[in-house]
Amino acid sequence: PNASTARQVGIDGVEAPVMHACGHDTHITALVATARRLAALKDHWRGTVVFVVQPGEERVAGAKAMLADGLYTRFPKPAYALAFHVDSERATGTVSASEGIQYSSSDSVDITVPGVGAHGASPHMGKDPVYMASQLVIALQGVISRERQPLDPGVITVGSFHAGLKHNIISDVAKLQVTVRANDEATRAKLIDGIRQVARGVGVMNGMPEDKMPVVTVTEGTPTTINDAALARRLNATMARTLGADKVAVFRQKGMGAEDFAYFVQPDLGVKGYYFSVGGTPQAAIDAARNGGPPVPSHHSPLFKIAPEPAIVTGAVAMTAAVLDLLPVGGPVS
Repeated sequence: PNASTARQVGIDGVEAPVMHACGHDTHITALVATARRLAALKDHWRGTVVFVVQPGEERVAGAKAMLADGLYTRFPKPAYALAFHVDSERATGTVSASEGIQYSSSDSVDITVPGVGAHGASPHMGKDPVYMASQLVIALQGVISRERQPLDPGVITVGSFHAGLKHNIISDVAKLQVTVRANDEATRAKLIDGIRQVARGVGVMNGMPEDKMPVVTVTEGTPTTINDAALARRLNATMARTLGADKVAVFRQKGMGAEDFAYFVQPDLGVKGYYFSVGGTPQAAIDAARNGGPPVPSHHSPLFKIAPEPAIVTGAVAMTAAVLDLLPVGGPVS
């Protein structure tokens, strides 16, 4: 009954169905709740709080654009930057934050594989880009298994493969969309370089001329999100006092999600960052899934759902507590 019927035209000009499949609507609601709570508690803190409603998170482009537009020059530059994301794999009422890396880097890579069109019954008369792109999809995993240092996390996932229009026509182009994840800048660069090398190798192997080699373009990306260690220890303790020690889980990186919040806290900016996750699924649902019941849907799944009220309340309470800790009455103005 709650299925979305909304559609929108994306930045690429393509109209597609859309839904809240990641929880950003709860983030905005919690931000408003935090602002209201801090306004009600204005005698309990001293300083300036800037609320940032950042667009473009899914394309990891909004934070960088806001900085370029003067976020830290047109408005008060903060001493601290705080953010959270709801987590469908975590129980409602709980939070978790790392004292180091919180999220991986992310790069979106487009690969165009040119071919030579021909009749499907005469493949020798052309160069099949579907065949070449298929080789490339498989070969990219060799970058992960044979080029990357085994103990350095990394992911290369082909999320989109488009080519051709008809059963019996060999297309003249195939297009891949790839996401690349890493936990350090050296691995990040190595994976991108590896994609370029593999793409060229596929072109050479198939006898493509220089002007028809696969083209690799990095369209957008973000570095790793790393929490300030001292700040994380301080605010994790605040969370434990506020929510209860049993509600603050030890952070374990289970996947390679990314956040462009990283741009707000790059070392050269001098802004200390704290990013935490907030549980979004009732413990009973998590327990049921572990016992063979319905699995908990992941983020970006069409089945994604969270329990909104406890997620919003926990996020707002946690964020309010963090601000009260960092901006106490009688403390320095920041």
